[in-house]
Amino acid sequence: MNTDINKAQKYIDDENYKDAIILARKKHSKDDVETYLSILDLLIEADYIIAIEEKGMYYQYYDKTHDNGDYGEKYFDEYLKKQPKSINALCDKAMSRFNKGQIDESLKYMDTAYKNYKNYSKIEKPRISKKELLIAKIELLMQAKRYDDALKYLNNYENQFGGNQKSDLYKGQMLQKNGKNKEALVYLNKSLLEEDTLVGFNAKGDALFDLGRYEDALKEYKNCLNYESKIEGDLELITNFNYKSAFCCVNLGDDGEAIKYLNKTINMLNEHGRLPRNIEAIYQKCSFEKERIMKKGNVTDEEFRKSKFFSTKTSLIILFIIFIFFIILKLNGY
Repeated sequence: MNTDINKAQKYIDDENYKDAIILARKKHSKDDVETYLSILDLLIEADYIIAIEEKGMYYQYYDKTHDNGDYGEKYFDEYLKKQPKSINALCDKAMSRFNKGQIDESLKYMDTAYKNYKNYSKIEKPRISKKELLIAKIELLMQAKRYDDALKYLNNYENQFGGNQKSDLYKGQMLQKNGKNKEALVYLNKSLLEEDTLVGFNAKGDALFDLGRYEDALKEYKNCLNYESKIEGDLELITNFNYKSAFCCVNLGDDGEAIKYLNKTINMLNEHGRLPRNIEAIYQKCSFEKERIMKKGNVTDEEFRKSKFFSTKTSLIILFIIFIFFIILKLNGY
């Protein structure tokens, strides 16, 4: 047993559980996961309930395999057996269910947590307020692409707590997703006045695009391009403002600029191999549009011109050499 574990055991023997868990967290921050988990196990054995949730949180957010896809749920279940009204553990379990694709179950746990604010466990204080919990539920609905439901809860949120930068941003996004583009612009403009955000610019661009205001939409998509290098893992978002920039240019009659965005989108998606169905449809749309523009003969594809091609004569010579090389290999038993 190492020095830190001995130190933690002494804390536990003295019923100084808070210092033991602080020590565990320090080891976690230094990437000593083995010691961190060992101290948590000692605390769990001593029936220190907070350590149970702590271990679940580790597997929810930090473990690479998320405990083979369990996302800490068994620890949250153990916690809830002891404290069934725990708002924190109910929210934790909701996230585990969401990460396993059980959206409806996840939302039910969020609803239960929301109701429990009237009478939550006295041994713990909820980490998030009732207001924040409602926003968290809205965010889950948005991730699940249940835009009608998200908009309903946003209206509920606004009625209870009023609007703010985040709720205005979300409501603008959801109004746009539900085809209410003029209303969406009101909320998106309010949100962007308080803070420039990539998702705000993108949603505003989409609202303007759907309204046929292509010049204004292109300005918003160009704002998105300033953030592009910082985006990780959201191919759908990057694809959206790039390909729609191309189609803004098409609708504005600027085929030369459209080709640049089409090439960029096509090349970017080529690098990702197999694509989700919705993005594959965008890839095909961009390819067809590029072909249509090139057939008009009014635009030169500068990227295409940079490619080097052999003459017919040179190509035939290379083919002949390859054929002779193949015959030689066969004669030598290869």
